[in-house]
Amino acid sequence: ETRTKSGKPWGKRTAIFEITLEANVSDLTKYTPETEDGWIITQDSQGKRISLPAYLKIKGEYIKNKREYFAPLEGTYRGQLLSIELPNDDSSHFISNVKHTPMVRTTYSISKKVFTLSNKKYQAIDHPDTPWKKGLYDIEIPDHPHGSNNRYSKAKKQKVWFRIGHSGKKYLHVGSQSRGCMTITEVNKWMNIYNALIRARKGDYVSVGVVEVID
Repeated sequence: ETRTKSGKPWGKRTAIFEITLEANVSDLTKYTPETEDGWIITQDSQGKRISLPAYLKIKGEYIKNKREYFAPLEGTYRGQLLSIELPNDDSSHFISNVKHTPMVRTTYSISKKVFTLSNKKYQAIDHPDTPWKKGLYDIEIPDHPHGSNNRYSKAKKQKVWFRIGHSGKKYLHVGSQSRGCMTITEVNKWMNIYNALIRARKGDYVSVGVVEVID
């Protein structure tokens, strides 16, 4: 830097500044988008159809032959290489700026058949032949589509079920019958539960929260 006066150098002193630029390279975190029924269809390396739920964190890998390759960072297919066909404009299906929320804490009363989330109560049913046992269970990130998509018009994400525990076939879902699951019968309120759970994360890469089963 030199001093000037009327565009002409003035004085004999010169100031020299040293500027250090540092570039950080990192992967942009992306997520699966919300869809009408709650699932986006991809495929694995063998061409098998793989459905993923909304807001699943993924890592983009590369693009080849009009397909975007990526790996889920959580959920059932964590770490597997999957791909999806690019849209006509060659943009990405995946989105950014999604903020996961802290894990949810819920309860289920065996005697009252009531599921409680954020102090709101929802009527539910289970099955007497496969009763719930008192205890604390994880609620998982949805694994794959269940049931049909046209039974309950007010429950748009009725194919999205949340498994309870990390084994077996007991889920939290909407419906009018139960084969042992925790079934929410208030169909018009299912989206309240879905919206609270689908973005929530416990921090173990597989769960959205917990449910405490009580008397």
